[in-house]
Amino acid sequence: MDMNRFIVGVLLFTSISLSQKALANRENPPMSVYSSVEVDPFITYEEIKERINQVAAQLAIDYESQEIVLVMIMKGALCLAVDLIRAISFPCTIEYMQTSSYGMKGEYRGGLEIKGVEALDLESKNVLLVDDIFDSGNTLSQVHQALAKKNPKSLKSLVLVSRNVPRDIDYRPDYVLFNIEEEDGFIVGCGFDYKEHYRGLKDVYLLKDLQAVSDF
Repeated sequence: MDMNRFIVGVLLFTSISLSQKALANRENPPMSVYSSVEVDPFITYEEIKERINQVAAQLAIDYESQEIVLVMIMKGALCLAVDLIRAISFPCTIEYMQTSSYGMKGEYRGGLEIKGVEALDLESKNVLLVDDIFDSGNTLSQVHQALAKKNPKSLKSLVLVSRNVPRDIDYRPDYVLFNIEEEDGFIVGCGFDYKEHYRGLKDVYLLKDLQAVSDF
């Protein structure tokens, strides 16, 4: 066998093997990184993709395929926004902003800090605000108010999860992929984090014991 052809064949085989391994890792998130932490599967990535496709189809109807600006709230909405923009079948641009009410150690800090709104050009545009969770509702409602001051043509919101809890506000998101109960507990994965960990997991999990990860 010609040596050059042999080398090319080995390199091609190696490349295919590495690609297959990378794909396998992508389809099976590295939960083993957190093997010492007890979790329960909660929402699968397949279920998430199905709901995203359903909502994307509804958005095409509601917006009559007019162009929209998708504004994601970092960092929690990142995974959802990426999959959503892939599923949307009509013109769509994407922007981002950031809010903070939890510290790196996971403690609730109270006051909401909103960053990045001043840089957004939303005047006379159809805006879809995307976030990971609607819990107390304070974050989404305050961001909605901030974006409304940018004079968009329309302003709606979409969340991956809405938790069924008592709220002091009337505001509700326009699109909800999944509803969960108050007693369902702390969720991680698909953008949800605990002390900045777990965001990259494709599925959503329930953390069974927060004390077990308190050293992160």
